[in-house]
Amino acid sequence: MNNVISKAFEKAQALSKASGAEDDISRLPEQVQNFLFVYAAQGVIDNGGYCYFFESDWPQNPPYSKFIDAYSEIGCVSQANELQRIVLTFPFSDPHMKAKERQKFIKENYDEENFKVTVWGDKLCGDEEVWRKLADYYQNHANIFA
Repeated sequence: MNNVISKAFEKAQALSKASGAEDDISRLPEQVQNFLFVYAAQGVIDNGGYCYFFESDWPQNPPYSKFIDAYSEIGCVSQANELQRIVLTFPFSDPHMKAKERQKFIKENYDEENFKVTVWGDKLCGDEEVWRKLADYYQNHANIFA
């Protein structure tokens, strides 16, 4: 990860603390929220694929559409579409609210040989374009992070 991303994350954390939004990023400006959604999601996906992203609840259980919209907002439309495709594989509504059902789905569809859910693949894992566009997004909105 580059220095621009690290600097942006530090500024986002400082803004969260200063505004009392440490536990509720919805209280932050939309551009900062978008940055944080993509930063968190891509970091987790790069570290452990979609399984890591979906195995646990995110703080305050935001709908996955928040992550998808954030990818789109930073200019990663194909990545947003890919994440949407994965979310739609869950055979139940509101998967962001159902950790046990998600974990069951993952376990039932996990390919031990390839370390991933068969129907998911791992297209976003290691996608450097996301980090480049996230850095550009921050630079285009740096005044909001101040």
